[in-house]
Amino acid sequence: MLIIFDLDDTLIDTSGCLTHYKLEEALQAMVSAGLTVPNFSAALELLRRIDRSAESAKSALEEFVDIHGFDEYILEVGVKEIYEKPFSDLPVFPVDGALELLYDLGQQHQLALVTVGKYLYQMEKLKKAGIDSRIFSKISVIEDRNKKPHYQRIVDELGYASTEVLVCGDRISIDLFPARELGFKTVQMLWGRGLNSLKSRGDVDYFISKIGELKDIVNALVTFTSF
Repeated sequence: MLIIFDLDDTLIDTSGCLTHYKLEEALQAMVSAGLTVPNFSAALELLRRIDRSAESAKSALEEFVDIHGFDEYILEVGVKEIYEKPFSDLPVFPVDGALELLYDLGQQHQLALVTVGKYLYQMEKLKKAGIDSRIFSKISVIEDRNKKPHYQRIVDELGYASTEVLVCGDRISIDLFPARELGFKTVQMLWGRGLNSLKSRGDVDYFISKIGELKDIVNALVTFTSF
């Protein structure tokens, strides 16, 4: 069986480890670029409040800028601060149970990773979280947010049928809808951004709140299907 993972808020706690702090750095960068806010603390609280229900940090910044009528240049400064600037002083932790799960699943199945972001940035997250990139047969770091062709390429290169593939991610629209369109089984990780992603019985096949629960789903699929 091929199991394709998302990275942020699926295998690592991006929302808890990085986003909270990166939003402050983004606001500081926007202020330095010319943004005027009457009260920095109040503006930061508003930005973080928007982010708690946003699909991404970029979406939160876009809404924040739209509310205050700032120009596109200010938005670009904030987005760059979050997604491209180093975070060497910030710790990155895997979600609880991720390392053990990857090791266990990797003994019997092939694993792959498809994640949105800058390549060096995402690979640094893996390293800091203690996840050995060699456990993945394929790693695809993309910037266009369209995972569907990357899923298909990995499946074709590794020689799997669509019925032999499971995708686990937190965001339905980005991680899981494309997988369902290709006929893959899908699991939503209800963590971080996943808590903001609209869910219903028909959106995905399974929901989990802890990554370790994925093992039972995989075992059940292997037992009751012809993988």
